[in-house]
Amino acid sequence: MRVGVVKEQKAGEGRVAVTPANVKKLTAAGAEVWVEHAAWIGAGFADADYEVAGGKLVSHAASWDADLVVKVKEPDAEEYQYFKSSQVIWGFQHLASAPETVHAMQAAGVTVIGGETIVKNGELVLLKPMSAIAGRRSVIMGAYYLEAQHGGEGILLPGTPEVAAGTVVIFGGGTAAFNAATLALAMGCHVTIIELKPERRTWLEQKFAGQDLTVLASTPETLAAAIKTADVFISTILIPGAKPPKLVTTAMVQSMKPGSVLVDVAIDQGGTVETIDAPTTIEAPVFTKYGVIHYAVPNQPGAVPRTATLALASGNIPYLLAIATQGIDQAIMADPALASGVNLYHGKITNQSLANSLSQPFTPLTEVLVRN
Repeated sequence: MRVGVVKEQKAGEGRVAVTPANVKKLTAAGAEVWVEHAAWIGAGFADADYEVAGGKLVSHAASWDADLVVKVKEPDAEEYQYFKSSQVIWGFQHLASAPETVHAMQAAGVTVIGGETIVKNGELVLLKPMSAIAGRRSVIMGAYYLEAQHGGEGILLPGTPEVAAGTVVIFGGGTAAFNAATLALAMGCHVTIIELKPERRTWLEQKFAGQDLTVLASTPETLAAAIKTADVFISTILIPGAKPPKLVTTAMVQSMKPGSVLVDVAIDQGGTVETIDAPTTIEAPVFTKYGVIHYAVPNQPGAVPRTATLALASGNIPYLLAIATQGIDQAIMADPALASGVNLYHGKITNQSLANSLSQPFTPLTEVLVRN
């Protein structure tokens, strides 16, 4: 099998999906690995590292001429021309907010693996380390944009021995939220987490017992009350494969402190904040609306590509090896976790949440595998 490692096109994205060490594993397993020149940019590797590992350096177009195309993020519009029916495309796809990409994939008949929907032992195992990075970085970015030169409140989020630290309110209680809370508490902040599931609220209370943290049941009323107290508000709500509803309303944002900071971690899936019409970029990450600084970068881990690449590549490689050695059909049938990541199979939408979000027909993966 030919594996293509593609350089990311998204603005500010420095991650690469495969490290030189993983190229070595793939070539040792019999795969032919074509790596786009400078695909590693930002991650701290070099073209020579990939060549020594057994990879072949190629152009952008040639890296797409592969059986298994490995990316970090979803394809850009200019890459649709490379789609072909025999192809498997791997990456964090977040297709619920990208109907035009789905249409191009359907038309070409490609098979698409979304790393963000791979579930193993009840966890989003590939998304988890990226969510951890995004959660921690959200607090860092919140602290940065609170400074007066950015139009923020002009406060130091961790405070000083004489001045109290700020308040961080986190919507959702998953991996990103846990990591955001961990860092915010270490900085001395008061933290509020708003979480829907009772069992998760109990778990959070136990994990953060004795610290300056409040866990609230998620209702529109508790959200509306808590958001008014936030110096930094972080929305982490993610529905795997689906586009979430706009739970953070315009009225809620208008009620926030002037100069406070709002971060939507899951904007790549559509986000939950009504006042965010479109994602921002790492280069131009914020805008101000109703006096509130909005941070809406969809690929936050791309800003720390060395850390993120190492975490991502270690999770990717078992699945990539399985596909490269067994073929996509056998690999899917042998591993329910990998099967859970199949968003489209030969152009058919096989993820129920994705189909529902786009009002498209859903085809069970088991059904199309049998046909094939």
